[in-house]
Amino acid sequence: MLCFSILHGQDHYTRVNGQKYRTKIMGEGKITVLFESGMSDSLETWGAIPDSVSNFVRVFLYDRADIGKSDTSATDRTIPNVVDELRSILKQDDIKPPYILVGHSLGGLIARYFAGTYPDEVSGLLLLDPSPEAFWNRMSKKDLRKYIEGGNTWYETKFAPRYRKEWVEFVPNLAYMKNLNIPRDLPIILVSASAWKWARYQKKMLAGFENCRQIELEGQHHIYRDHPDLIIGYIKELLPEQLD
Repeated sequence: MLCFSILHGQDHYTRVNGQKYRTKIMGEGKITVLFESGMSDSLETWGAIPDSVSNFVRVFLYDRADIGKSDTSATDRTIPNVVDELRSILKQDDIKPPYILVGHSLGGLIARYFAGTYPDEVSGLLLLDPSPEAFWNRMSKKDLRKYIEGGNTWYETKFAPRYRKEWVEFVPNLAYMKNLNIPRDLPIILVSASAWKWARYQKKMLAGFENCRQIELEGQHHIYRDHPDLIIGYIKELLPEQLD
């Protein structure tokens, strides 16, 4: 059983357009597994998983602007802005594609947008209890307004102002999930956690894809903390056979 401890390696800081981003690069290989954290989560959220993955492939993870040890953002936290920043960081650090994107929650939206906008750069998606736009799209305007008001209150009492910026853009960001140009044959594994009961909404993300599967696991929203060994196994499944 994998011990869920703080990941190893030294902090590295990458400067892009005057902004400083904390990154970690571990392991070696022609393909890179890129971890995209959930809302307001720093790279520590992944525990020992990246270390274990770096034993067989190169790993990249980072703190988005406003999160962890990265600088305060200079632009709105729209998904296109976040993906543009990520690609600039990757270019600066000379981390070339292809990428396997591992996205949790909000990170699942970011990973899907990346794959739809730059399909030639992505060889697989591992979506860990990803935020399903269908869950919010079904809400009435009244219910959505109540949801946003509740979220505003929660973030104002739990987080420093810089950490709230991703929440402010969260509902508007759902619109970027429309008409994504993700290749129909892209390998995708979607893991649904039991806690928030999103599985039936997440299933809609996979409609029309030829090489995908959904796995339902008992556990909390941060499902990788409950099943780290399984998550590492799913990453291995997404590697091209010659690299596995």
